[in-house]
Amino acid sequence: MQKTGVLAEEATVWYEIVRNCLLNDILSFWKERTADLEHGGYITSFDREGNCTGKEKNIWLQARQVWMFATIYSNVDKDPAWLNLAKTGRDYLISHAYAGNGRWYYLLDENGNVQQGVISLFTDMFVLMALSAYAAASESMEDENVIRETFDRLDQNIRNEDCRETFPQEYKAGAVSHGRYMICLNSVACAWGYLDGDKADELIRFCMDRIFGVLGHGDDGIIHETRTLQGGYIDSEEGHRINPGHIFESMWFVLEQAERVGRPEYAERALHTISVTYQRSHDEKFGGILHMLSDNGTDEQYKDWNAARHLKWDEKVWWTQAEALCALLTSADRTGDSAAWEEFKTLFLWCREHFFDPDYGEWYAVLNRDGSPRMKLKGGIQKAAFHIPRALYQCSCILKKYVVETGDCDAQT
Repeated sequence: MQKTGVLAEEATVWYEIVRNCLLNDILSFWKERTADLEHGGYITSFDREGNCTGKEKNIWLQARQVWMFATIYSNVDKDPAWLNLAKTGRDYLISHAYAGNGRWYYLLDENGNVQQGVISLFTDMFVLMALSAYAAASESMEDENVIRETFDRLDQNIRNEDCRETFPQEYKAGAVSHGRYMICLNSVACAWGYLDGDKADELIRFCMDRIFGVLGHGDDGIIHETRTLQGGYIDSEEGHRINPGHIFESMWFVLEQAERVGRPEYAERALHTISVTYQRSHDEKFGGILHMLSDNGTDEQYKDWNAARHLKWDEKVWWTQAEALCALLTSADRTGDSAAWEEFKTLFLWCREHFFDPDYGEWYAVLNRDGSPRMKLKGGIQKAAFHIPRALYQCSCILKKYVVETGDCDAQT
């Protein structure tokens, strides 16, 4: 059935805007400088002008970029440079970052020496995404065994409440956290074509059940960052924390998979949660999405896990805005809600005005609440070619459906 409404009417123009931002504003910055020609893998630490500020290898970022470059090659732009970039990261992961038995190191120095080992389940999740995307792009099954080893170990560890390798989240006995389930369901969905489909879907359902049955078991549209396994409050700063970026990200993950895995009721809850979270986190005075909130009015007590970065609750952070964009457009697409479409456009234009650097490309990392830049770096401290280009890619895919229906573009471009 052909889609109608304001989104459908404006999709052609916005598809070109978003695609141009993806390829020319963001990815061009990384394409020309991220490959580490001396040591392998990627350089991910850059100042505002794009000068390298460090060559350590955070395996989260290495894996995320493999996924991004492979996905661009597969679905957006058949320039071989993207596949070559994906291979650069894939080769580094396999040769330097694999600890064996389905586990992956967290941090290596520029020479490939392990600085922090198997400390984070999230590393395993991002590598699972990366190797699967590279397999699809390269049409090669050479990593099939390690993909399955990684999934099998992840399946065990996600279900193990006593697994302590949860960095950067602090392990606390009897507590569960939102992050591990939301990232897991997405990573497994990304790797689904290379896994046992029944086992993969079972794990995706398990993660969704934890998100909505434990961390967000009420009807208020709130997903907490941490709860007891029984869904009870934890009286701490983190226990009262509401993380808009995580919620937006989690909910668009859910919307992509809920009906397919037999949890259609979660799709409805996800749509409600996106709306509630936007109303709660959108900064009516200055624009943009606030970084962190609480459920008890103690927003200012938020403590960033990274002391060097020292994010504040009311700042505007690159990845939070990116995930909000993706969630808002996904919601508008699913519901036909013109308000969600207008919210997406408003936030997109605000980010374009305040985050994008017209002189050197890419987005700044962090803005003050009023929209002025606080951290102008383009890469480092968890920022790489991932959240922003992934959101723009996802949004372009949604918009492209409308454009193809009208015959305004080739379905293969």
